[in-house]
Amino acid sequence: MKRKEQGGRRKPRIRKGDTVYIRSGGDRESRLTEEDIERLDPEGQRREANRRPGRRARVIRVLPDGKRVLVEGVNMQIKHSRPRGRTTRATQIQSGRIEQPGPVPIANVMLVCPSCDRPTRVRRGEVEGKTARVCRRCGEPVDAIR
Repeated sequence: MKRKEQGGRRKPRIRKGDTVYIRSGGDRESRLTEEDIERLDPEGQRREANRRPGRRARVIRVLPDGKRVLVEGVNMQIKHSRPRGRTTRATQIQSGRIEQPGPVPIANVMLVCPSCDRPTRVRRGEVEGKTARVCRRCGEPVDAIR
C-alpha cells in the first residue's frame, strides 16, 4: 500500500558521500569506425563525452526527485557566469567559464562496497538491531553503524 501511495517508485539506495562506479555513458565515437566519424563530422571537430564508464567517484548530491545524482568529476559541464557583486576583488563572485558536474541518471551508477571494494547492489538488513544497507556480495554493512 505504501508503494502505491508513492507512485510506485522506490527510494534511491545511493546517498551523498557514497563511492559509486560509473556503469555507462561512454562516448559514442569509441564505437564508430573512422568512416562513420568522417561522415558524421566533416570538419573533423570531435566532441568527447566525459562520463567515463568504469570510473569510481564520490556522490556530491542526490537530486530531489531521486532519479539523478551529481558525481564528482563526472559529466562535467561548463557554466558561463558574469561578474556580480562589489567591484573589489575579494568580494566578487567568480566569473567566466566555470566547470561543474552535471546530473547522471541513478541507474547508470552502482554503489561500491567499502569492505569488498567491488560494485554491488544493496539490500536492507538488520545490523546490531538497526536497519542498514547491506552488501549483497559479502553481507557486510555499507553504512557506518552509529
